[in-house]
Amino acid sequence: MANTIQFLGAAEIVTGSSYLVSVDSVKFLVDCGLFQGEAAADRKNYRPFPYDPSKINFLILTHSHLDHCGLIPKLYRDGFRGKIYCTPATFDLAKAILTNAAQIQEHGVTDRQLEALFIKRDATNSFKLFETYEYGKVFSPISNIKVKLNDAGHILGAAIVEVWIGNSDVGSSPWTLDIGHYGEAVKLVFSGDLGNSPVPIMKDPTIIKEADYVVCESTYGNRLHEPPSTREKNLLAAIQQAKRDNAKLIIPSFALERSQDLLYTLNNFRNNGTLPDIPVILDSPLASEITDIYKRYTKLFDADFQRYLKTDKDLFDFPGFRQTRTVVQSKTINELTGAAVIIAGSGMADAGRVQHHLRHQLGNSKNQVLFVGFQTPGTLGRQLLSGLKQVRIFRQRVIVKAQIKELGAFSAHADQAGLLKWLSGFTSQPIVFLTHGEDPAREALANQIARQLKLKTVIPVMGELKTI
Repeated sequence: MANTIQFLGAAEIVTGSSYLVSVDSVKFLVDCGLFQGEAAADRKNYRPFPYDPSKINFLILTHSHLDHCGLIPKLYRDGFRGKIYCTPATFDLAKAILTNAAQIQEHGVTDRQLEALFIKRDATNSFKLFETYEYGKVFSPISNIKVKLNDAGHILGAAIVEVWIGNSDVGSSPWTLDIGHYGEAVKLVFSGDLGNSPVPIMKDPTIIKEADYVVCESTYGNRLHEPPSTREKNLLAAIQQAKRDNAKLIIPSFALERSQDLLYTLNNFRNNGTLPDIPVILDSPLASEITDIYKRYTKLFDADFQRYLKTDKDLFDFPGFRQTRTVVQSKTINELTGAAVIIAGSGMADAGRVQHHLRHQLGNSKNQVLFVGFQTPGTLGRQLLSGLKQVRIFRQRVIVKAQIKELGAFSAHADQAGLLKWLSGFTSQPIVFLTHGEDPAREALANQIARQLKLKTVIPVMGELKTI
């Protein structure tokens, strides 16, 4: 019986990452993510899984973003009882992310919600299935399959996944990377989401040298980010403008990674004396919880972070910074009359507290809205970036007069150059499946891979089954 991989998410779109690998009678998933964005994408979350969850032997989780882990509680609810393998940091973050997602489901805060996908009990029960491994440790979920998680440089705990299927001597030493070819084995590599190197906090993505097949993300496969120095310059300029205009700078930000990256950058501004005297408010209880988790894993961060820790013991906190944990505290932000920087979730402005701030502040032409991450089609963030002068928030018409801006270099995803650099590390000639990207991004990246790296690429469609 042939080994196969089926692309059940993040094909033709960015979100909903999920791959089903079948090896004889064994079936396992890599990721089980939430579809996000347009109503059509959102409805996919309510469909039955295209397999029997009770027949899935195990799941490998690359990282804790919702579009990679967000359907795990539903998977549990529908009968999955296998192990879920990931890094320790990913498990801690996933607990926070999925608990919050369950609370949102239970309260039905989104206009498009048809019913609760899962409830808190489903999320809590799924946590019992997690088993964690540090980077570089080889483990065997089941006979004839071995796995190793490597630092993806994307967010805390994010992993590039190496999977050996069949007879292989890999793992005789947990540090073995170069094993020649794999005997009778087939080797799969899943990039997960690759980090945007070089950026603060995270290390560079691990270079993998050999594989038969690579499933590679392509979110920014047709774009190049600004250099980190430019992003810092432009962020500081936006803050200085808010101070000068006595206005608000609203930054819709993902609770995971982006908020911590911003706080780290602002802390550096404060330490070097360039940050204006302006209140900085983090209005996201989830982001505050995740920041606390980040502080427990500082050993995973890059050399610059380690060096700064010697003189500044808390790189996510600084004078003038405050966090709002309660709804009452959040509501008082819109009563502020002076300048302020407001960092609030969600990052695509499609839910969360940032919508309240946008409803109050979009009508002022001196205010700024600064997007610092990818905006999925159909989200409020994509609508604002497209230049719409009128949007709907909480079913109310809101006129857009504020200045809408974007800083792509704050992305946690590698751009086209970064993806090509990572793929160039393979000394074998793997077949590359491009996923986790819209079609223009995938096609542009495929062309560059063929031209520069001479590798065969495949652009799978949703549900497509491939023999490996």
